[in-house]
Amino acid sequence: MRIVFVLERTDQLWGGVKVALTDANWLQAAGHDVTVVSRSVAPSWMELQCEFRQIPGLEPRALPEAEVYIGTFWTTVPSAAAAAALRGAACVHFCQGYEGNAAEFAGHRHRIEQIYRLPGVHHVTISQHLTELLREKFGIRAAEVPNAIDHDVHFPGTRDAARSRIRVGLVGPYEVPLKGIRTGIEACRLAEMAGQQIELVRVTNTGKSAAEGAQQFPVEWHQRKKPTEMGDIYRSLDVFLGTSNGVEEGFSLPAVEAMACGVPCVLTDIPCYRAHGSTSYALFVPPDDAAAMAEALVLAARVPEIGDPLRTAGIAAAARYTQRAHGERLLEVLRGITQQQNAPAQPTSTQRDNLVAGPGRAGGPSSSGTTAVKASPSSSPMLSALRDEADRARERGQLDDSARLLAAAHCLDPRSGELAAEAAWARHLAGDTGGALRLLDRCLQDGLDDAAVHERRAELQNGLGDTAAAAQSLRAAIAAGARNVDTYNRLGVALYRANDLDGARSSFERALLLDPSNRDAASNLQELPAA
Repeated sequence: MRIVFVLERTDQLWGGVKVALTDANWLQAAGHDVTVVSRSVAPSWMELQCEFRQIPGLEPRALPEAEVYIGTFWTTVPSAAAAAALRGAACVHFCQGYEGNAAEFAGHRHRIEQIYRLPGVHHVTISQHLTELLREKFGIRAAEVPNAIDHDVHFPGTRDAARSRIRVGLVGPYEVPLKGIRTGIEACRLAEMAGQQIELVRVTNTGKSAAEGAQQFPVEWHQRKKPTEMGDIYRSLDVFLGTSNGVEEGFSLPAVEAMACGVPCVLTDIPCYRAHGSTSYALFVPPDDAAAMAEALVLAARVPEIGDPLRTAGIAAAARYTQRAHGERLLEVLRGITQQQNAPAQPTSTQRDNLVAGPGRAGGPSSSGTTAVKASPSSSPMLSALRDEADRARERGQLDDSARLLAAAHCLDPRSGELAAEAAWARHLAGDTGGALRLLDRCLQDGLDDAAVHERRAELQNGLGDTAAAAQSLRAAIAAGARNVDTYNRLGVALYRANDLDGARSSFERALLLDPSNRDAASNLQELPAA
């Protein structure tokens, strides 16, 4: 396969970047043609065995040809999706944490949610709680690929004799609230005040933050260390503190790496830390509770009856996260996605939508469980010019410009339902789903009772999770003339998701009357609970 990873920055060491680049190297070594694309220069902290290209604008047309484009962060998924749509390839969102809950992205939350709802994107997660989060929040059925650590770097060492000071490991940037570094520092301060001798081992991928201030105990600083140097640092510790405080944390590599090195761990009680099997591998404390963390770190470091079992269980818990298992699962998922992408179209259905797999895709930017809507050719040279320029803007990834151009085209021909649907979809792709729905609502208020308008409206409502409204819009589309197998099948899916099982059954049966060989409708009908 030809695979392109699209990253924001590779010149800075972050856990998610390390995972993506490690995967790129692994897939290249497995015989695939892999390219890493980034706005920044290539990493100096890690050697890449695949091709690297710096493309500061991440323009979709500038990305190399590929069968799969992998967006690794919310800001890179639109470029990957546009490049995939441009070339009839597959787009994968490799989700290592949900950015929409992060305090530092609070001002971008609406845009992040819109990107997670982009049509035709396949989602891959690295942990069960992320899989569940995406399903509950967006209705996304993601493929799960458990994460990995480098066991050639992270392995147990010989235990040092008891030291007078407890060496406490604390890894992460102070500036990111999610990491909870402030709590770890405060826990060390409280333990020191209680008579324990503490030596804090601070590791950060950024630099020293002035906000950390001077401490009353020694601090050993490690800044921007290469991943290959981390094993020795972990093995020098008496206890590791995992201080992250939010559900958006996807995996937290440092905690698992520390466990693999035989370090007793004190972890906050959040989903990513609870995901490694039985709870015997760590002492768990409430997030942001420095006093509980101080007490736990002393127990883990000073009481052998507690620290020794933590060490043994931690090594066992970390042992299952191997790069081989991770890489093979990722490859299996990517192959499945490309096979789905390249499957021949059904003779009576341009797309597939079923209860098991969710909305299908048709290889174009307008696909997400409904037939792609395209405006009819117009005899107006100005309208045609606007539409052509909108297409070019979309291909360049200039989605706002594309939406404005199509809005202007719609003003020239306000009675075209197909053009109204296309203009609304462009606005949705630009991140304004509310505006897209308002545009279609105005069309309906102005008397434009058109099947394309109703169908696009249903698609947007379904993406927002309003399945009852989507079902009503699909009924209106059928009344307006869209009496085809696809629309009845989509109506059945919407009714199923709205818990109207009788209505869903009737819709699937109607679809099969129109086309008894339709596999989606037959599969959906079979998946319904017995009447």
